[in-house]
Amino acid sequence: MGTVFNTLPIAETDNLSNISPNRADWLTSHADATGLAVVEVERLWNRFKQLTGSKDQTRLHPDNTAVPNELSNDVFVKNLLKHFPRSKSDSNSIPFGYFIIVMQWLDGATIPQKLAAVYHYLNNGEPIGSDMISKLLKHVYSEAKDDEIRALSQQFMQQLGVNGQNKLNMQQFVDAVQRSIPPNELEEILKFDIIPTHLLDEASTLPSLPSSSTNIRNVNDYGTNDRVSDEQLRQIANQVSRKNWTRLALTLGFLEYDIEAYKIRNNNDPSATMLELLHMWREQEGSLATKNRLKLYLEDSEFHELVPLLN
Repeated sequence: MGTVFNTLPIAETDNLSNISPNRADWLTSHADATGLAVVEVERLWNRFKQLTGSKDQTRLHPDNTAVPNELSNDVFVKNLLKHFPRSKSDSNSIPFGYFIIVMQWLDGATIPQKLAAVYHYLNNGEPIGSDMISKLLKHVYSEAKDDEIRALSQQFMQQLGVNGQNKLNMQQFVDAVQRSIPPNELEEILKFDIIPTHLLDEASTLPSLPSSSTNIRNVNDYGTNDRVSDEQLRQIANQVSRKNWTRLALTLGFLEYDIEAYKIRNNNDPSATMLELLHMWREQEGSLATKNRLKLYLEDSEFHELVPLLN
């Protein structure tokens, strides 16, 4: 995967490394340099702040400092970050500009390109055999016995058309996966959108930010009247906590793993957990965290009676 990422046009953002995130043109400068929408850069900046655990740190040091919160124990995240291109001036850091270039590639890459990246990620570009598959399955089925894992890995390799001690090179891996998994299912598995297309289209209809001369897509500025207030979040959290509140959390985009982590952090208090998740959603979504959008999420999670709280 490192080989794939190292071919990306990361130099386009090198001249942004000295810009402070407190500057008004922080988002628009990165948008103009990459061709991304400002609203996409805004979302990626919020994700980057989660990784660094800081609101103004523009470089991530995955080798020197632990990734904050529950991500610090996520082997996938740690290994993925190892393959990111590093700064020329500091080989231990990943600048925000490089981070968004990689995310932009993941958003636009084809299925074969993504599978090639997965191949490099799995075994550093080396041929993949049943022993590597066994290691992966051991993480997934941690309670399974070794002989069960070996049987599963051999079965998996046979499904990919490999028998015995043979191994897959990159092209064989790409072809085998595409042959074994239905196209629609494979596309869904590998799908990655910085922002869902329908939200991006909605943002594109609004005027450009004054500080961006070339980027016509921008932060979805609905004005202060459509921003969700702290009091509204508190009321919603209090109301949904009396019912199946996890429906709303899942609709907002949180994974069950995330929800469990926040429950533990809030001593299994559903109201406090839901309130923190709502605050996290508002922070992550930035200008997309509007009343209208939260109304849709309430309706989708069957909390229709709470929609008037946002009027």
